Amino acid sequence: MTLPKILQSLKLQISIAIASLTILFAVSILYSLHVIDQQHSDDVLVQLAGQLQFNQQRLTVQAMRYQENAPRDYPSYFRDLRLYFEDQKKTRAEMNRIIEAFATNRFDSALIGETMRMPPQLPERSQVMAQDLAAVWKDFLAKLDERIGPDLEEPRLEWAAAWIVEQNATLEEISERLLRTLENDVSARAAAANLVNRLLLAAALVVAVGIGVWFYRRVLQPLSAAVEGFKQVANGDFSYRVAVSQNNEIGWLATAFNHLSGRMEALRRLLTGLEQGASLEGTLHILSETLPPLIPVDWIGVLVLGPDGRIHLEKAFSDGKPDPLGKLNFEPDKTLLEECIRNREPLHIPDVREIATLSDKYVFLSQLSDLGRRDAIFLPIGSRATVQGVAVFASRFPNNYRPEHLALLRNLGVLVGVSLARTIQLVESTRLASIGQFASGIVHEIRNPLATINLALEHLKGLTNLPGSTHQRIDLADTEVRRLERLLDDILLYAKPLTLNRSTLDINELIADVIAAMAQDPTPIVFRPDPCPGVSADPDRIRQVLINLLSNAQQASLLGTSVQIRCQPIDGHRVEVEIQNGGEPIPEKTLARIFEPFFTSKPGGTGLGLPIVQRIVDAHGGQIALESDTQNGTRARLTLPVISAAIAA
Repeated sequence: MTLPKILQSLKLQISIAIASLTILFAVSILYSLHVIDQQHSDDVLVQLAGQLQFNQQRLTVQAMRYQENAPRDYPSYFRDLRLYFEDQKKTRAEMNRIIEAFATNRFDSALIGETMRMPPQLPERSQVMAQDLAAVWKDFLAKLDERIGPDLEEPRLEWAAAWIVEQNATLEEISERLLRTLENDVSARAAAANLVNRLLLAAALVVAVGIGVWFYRRVLQPLSAAVEGFKQVANGDFSYRVAVSQNNEIGWLATAFNHLSGRMEALRRLLTGLEQGASLEGTLHILSETLPPLIPVDWIGVLVLGPDGRIHLEKAFSDGKPDPLGKLNFEPDKTLLEECIRNREPLHIPDVREIATLSDKYVFLSQLSDLGRRDAIFLPIGSRATVQGVAVFASRFPNNYRPEHLALLRNLGVLVGVSLARTIQLVESTRLASIGQFASGIVHEIRNPLATINLALEHLKGLTNLPGSTHQRIDLADTEVRRLERLLDDILLYAKPLTLNRSTLDINELIADVIAAMAQDPTPIVFRPDPCPGVSADPDRIRQVLINLLSNAQQASLLGTSVQIRCQPIDGHRVEVEIQNGGEPIPEKTLARIFEPFFTSKPGGTGLGLPIVQRIVDAHGGQIALESDTQNGTRARLTLPVISAAIAA
């Protein structure tokens, strides 16, 4: 039969054990105090019995002395009357008080001389003996009064003394019997009290030993096992489990520990798997196997914001197997996916089916609902500078993710997001590397026929007998050939490895040279130099960066405005070049993709200018950033490390 949970509580059991032990010792101590008080009361009774016997003997001795020295004349008689008779009355009264107290079993403080916490009480046998004594004493007093006579002015002392001596044996015997009986009863009561006290102490000791054994087996041993488990886990053995042998707090602790170590083992396998994941499919397969012990997830997918500005479903796994959904893609505008990417915060959708009906823009949520998934968590992956997307974790049951699941996924979010982004980026980098190698080969193959075409055009431009329309077509073809040559140069520059020929560079002088070379453009450039330390850089590469940024700024400037450029040191370790125009702001979506290869918003642009700029700046250990708003236009910030920092790096 299983005990109720409250009775299985170790805290309650320990409290009961401590309370039982405390009660036993308290009862033993209180009983010991009671025994002490009882012994004190019994001592008082024995003292009173002894005092009674002493008074009885004194009464007899007085009578015997009176007989030996009986008065021979009236003066002697009256002397004895004052001395002997008064002393006899006093002794008689004292004995009378003691015998009456014994007979009635009531002993007041006036008799015993103190106020006691436990008033004396005669044992039953002693009380019977005291009543017998009282009866004998009463009869003795009645006959003594007869001997004394009715005239107390002239009592018959000689007759009274004779009666006292005559009855001495009887009184002495009954007094002795009372004293012996009382002593025996008191001894028996003390022995019984001592026996009870020893039994209480023995019981308390047995209970204490039993509680000690119980505490060792039920508390210390399981706790030692739990401590050993924590040591094993602390040493890295996440597969260690503690045996659960009890249904109490320690058993619940062991269960929680096993759950924790299981989750840590799952986390270890997750981390190991994420480190080993070389493909997106492999990484998702690892997540689909290792996450379910941590959170209730049966569908995992990755959606990526592509170069075309649309969101694509890259891969998905359902119940640990690839989910053949096809290549879903849709516009991100006004979707929860866009909100998750923009805010860089996890987003919980407790009921996918209900939320999907709120807007026809929620294409992915509708697809997820059709798959039978009801609860989902969107986790942003990547960053503005890398791939951008969302990892989706879904369950078949609505409101299935509790706060602890959300907290765990939030803590794992950075790791999972970075791992997925790294995997996608690795795949993309591999693809781009292959494309780069292919492009380099294609560039070389195209240049030869393009050079032939260029020579033919040069020959045709030298002919004078051609119609004017033909010359226009030749000029147009020549322009397109030059544009193709620039595109091929940019592709080759972006695809091939970048090498730097560093030298000490005065950035202010380089900016002035670039501005002088671009003076023919109608948009003026205003330069505000500040004293700047030298940088270790490749002058040709940095010149290329400045020309690209200044050209873009001039092209985007409004008529009648100028481009502002300044150079200033920052924090003693870097130099910042700031280029600003007052043109129309760049849209936020365009700004987010401005450094993507082949992305361009300009007619005739190659989409490789800014990616090449970023690549050159990164190679120098610097940073490039663009900001754009309606108040300040567009601002490009280029930072380069100074010579000491560059050498240290």
